[in-house]
Amino acid sequence: METYVIELTNQKAYRLLKELEDLNLIRVIKSSTNVSSLRKKIETHMSNEDIDNQLKAIRDEWQRDI
Repeated sequence: METYVIELTNQKAYRLLKELEDLNLIRVIKSSTNVSSLRKKIETHMSNEDIDNQLKAIRDEWQRDI
Protein backbone atom coordinates (compact mmCIF):
# COMPACT_ATOMS: atom_id res chain seq x y z
CA MET A 1 0.00 0.00 0.00
CA GLU A 2 1.30 3.47 -0.82
CA THR A 3 0.97 6.63 1.23
CA TYR A 4 0.49 10.05 -0.37
CA VAL A 5 0.48 13.52 1.11
CA ILE A 6 -2.21 15.74 -0.37
CA GLU A 7 -2.65 19.44 0.27
CA LEU A 8 -6.31 20.38 0.11
CA THR A 9 -7.08 23.73 -1.46
CA ASN A 10 -10.85 23.53 -1.09
CA GLN A 11 -13.14 22.22 1.65
CA LYS A 12 -15.17 20.30 -0.97
CA ALA A 13 -12.11 18.16 -1.64
CA TYR A 14 -12.07 17.03 1.98
CA ARG A 15 -15.72 16.01 1.76
CA LEU A 16 -14.95 13.99 -1.37
CA LEU A 17 -12.11 12.23 0.43
CA LYS A 18 -14.40 11.44 3.36
CA GLU A 19 -16.93 9.94 0.94
CA LEU A 20 -14.21 7.74 -0.56
CA GLU A 21 -13.29 6.69 2.95
CA ASP A 22 -16.92 5.81 3.69
CA LEU A 23 -16.84 3.52 0.63
CA ASN A 24 -13.71 1.84 2.08
CA LEU A 25 -11.65 2.92 -0.92
CA ILE A 26 -9.16 5.02 1.00
CA ARG A 27 -8.24 5.83 4.57
CA VAL A 28 -7.85 9.48 5.59
CA ILE A 29 -5.10 10.03 8.12
CA LYS A 30 -4.69 13.54 9.40
CA SER A 31 -1.17 14.32 10.53
CA SER A 32 0.34 17.65 11.25
CA THR A 33 4.00 18.42 11.57
CA ASN A 34 4.86 21.75 13.02
CA VAL A 35 8.23 23.42 12.98
CA SER A 36 8.79 23.12 16.72
CA SER A 37 8.52 19.32 16.58
CA LEU A 38 11.02 19.25 13.70
CA ARG A 39 13.43 21.48 15.64
CA LYS A 40 13.54 18.91 18.45
CA LYS A 41 14.89 16.32 16.00
CA ILE A 42 17.88 18.47 15.02
CA GLU A 43 21.00 17.02 16.58
CA THR A 44 23.30 20.02 16.09
CA HIS A 45 21.75 23.36 16.96
CA MET A 46 23.02 26.32 14.96
CA SER A 47 23.09 29.94 15.95
CA ASN A 48 21.25 32.46 13.81
CA GLU A 49 24.61 33.75 12.56
CA ASP A 50 25.67 30.24 11.48
CA ILE A 51 22.37 29.76 9.65
CA ASP A 52 22.80 33.11 7.87
CA ASN A 53 26.36 32.21 6.86
CA GLN A 54 25.28 28.84 5.51
CA LEU A 55 22.42 30.40 3.52
CA LYS A 56 24.79 32.98 2.07
CA ALA A 57 27.22 30.23 1.02
CA ILE A 58 24.41 28.27 -0.64
CA ARG A 59 23.17 31.37 -2.47
CA ASP A 60 26.70 32.22 -3.61
CA GLU A 61 27.00 28.76 -5.20
CA TRP A 62 24.20 29.70 -7.58
CA GLN A 63 26.06 32.86 -8.60
CA ARG A 64 29.27 31.15 -9.68
CA ASP A 65 29.92 30.30 -13.33
CA ILE A 66 29.55 26.66 -14.19
